[in-house]
Parts: sequence; C-alpha cells; structure tokens
Amino acid sequence: MDTRYLKSNKKQSIFLLLFDAYTLVVWLLLLAEFFTRNKVFLPTILTSIYIIILTFYASDKEIRRWRHRLKRARRGEVFVLLWVLTLIAIVTFYLYYGEKSGYAIPGDLLTITGSVMVIYIITDILKEEFQKKKR
Repeated sequence: MDTRYLKSNKKQSIFLLLFDAYTLVVWLLLLAEFFTRNKVFLPTILTSIYIIILTFYASDKEIRRWRHRLKRARRGEVFVLLWVLTLIAIVTFYLYYGEKSGYAIPGDLLTITGSVMVIYIITDILKEEFQKKKR
C-alpha cells in the first residue's frame, strides 16, 4: 500500500474533523447571537474564514475528483441541510416573536446559507459533468 496515500488520507481526516468543529463553533455562535438578542455575536471575520475554508475544501475535492484521486466522497448535503434548516427555524421564530421581543435575524446567517448553497450547487453540477465524462 502506498504510504503517501495513508499520510494524505490522515491529513484529510484531521482537516475534516477540524472543519466540522469549526462549523459547530460558527453555528453555535450564530444561534447564540439570535437567542441572546445580540448580546453574544458571531464576528464577521469568522464567517469570512468559514466561507474561505469551505470554498477551499470544495475546490480541492473537485480537483481530486477530476484527477481520479477522490477515494471517499463526503456528503455536502449535511452542511446544506444544517444551514437551510437553521435559516428556516430562525426566520420562523422571528416571524412569530419578531422585533417586539428584541430578536433580530443575524446578518451573517443569510451570507453563510447562501454561500453554502452556491458552493454545493456548483460542485453538484461539476460532479454531474464528471459522471457524464466518465461514461
């Protein structure tokens, strides 16, 4: 077995674990921002870093797919679902309780959700093109 593959796979696993942890931190801070009525807030720099890391990961994954080096694909639907359901839940809660209770929809929620959806759609289109080319 190629030891370069094992080292690369281990690095990738560590990166994915760190990305999952970072996603959890960003998500929890965003929820805290909403439910504490902006007493706790998600700094925009963390949102920007999140989107940059997500874009890097998705790009790297597509490059590996096209080079036929993608061994284990991860499901991006989980991230899309997390952010879309969060957006729906917060908007629904806001519509029922709204500004009269001091709630405000976090500004970065739409930025993150939109970015995650765009990145997912682009990579899904690229995956379909790769499948067509493969046939």
